[in-house]
Amino acid sequence: MPLPNMIRIAALLLVASFCACVAAADWGPLSRAQALEQAKSGQVDKRRLAYGRLAEVGTLEDVPVLLAALWDEEELIRGMAEQAVWGIWMRTDDPFADPVFQTGMQLLTEDKPMQALESFNKVIELKPEFAEAWNRRGDAYQNIGDEQRALADYEHVIRLNPYHFGTLESFGQIWLDRGNYRKAAEYFRRALEINPNLWNGADILRRLETTLENDRI
Repeated sequence: MPLPNMIRIAALLLVASFCACVAAADWGPLSRAQALEQAKSGQVDKRRLAYGRLAEVGTLEDVPVLLAALWDEEELIRGMAEQAVWGIWMRTDDPFADPVFQTGMQLLTEDKPMQALESFNKVIELKPEFAEAWNRRGDAYQNIGDEQRALADYEHVIRLNPYHFGTLESFGQIWLDRGNYRKAAEYFRRALEINPNLWNGADILRRLETTLENDRI
């Protein structure tokens, strides 16, 4: 499994665990509307609690608010906002699809992409509009070396969710592996324009830009 995907999947499982316990935390009583209002606060602690709550009750309509917070001057806020974005993206809000999706995610961490594909296929059948199932299936295809199907799934993710910086990074990784540095740089740049906190992607982009600049000399 490519290292960036392993890191991202491990992080997403942590987000899932975070979302599962969030109701018991001190921001539990906040409604979605209250959390959105509190997200405008000038107090760091209030914004932190608001974003934590949105990870559980926020909707796709709230993602632009969270994406704006990825540029916040406070590192803690940027981290909480990113967790909240992933929390929203990873929720199927479907009692039948969710356990199947979580099984697929677990299988990916266990480096069992073929079995994971079966789970993600089922989720897509149940909820074809759920972008993260397409994204995770793309990762599974990438892990078995089927880049064409991975690219097709990633294209579908961007149609469903144009803000998906994780998918844009995955695009970049495929084009990097193929040696198309210009195209890889384009996708990593697009990902960083949405989320400037992608440190691994930023490092890859710097090296790509150096390579491309040297090629011009």
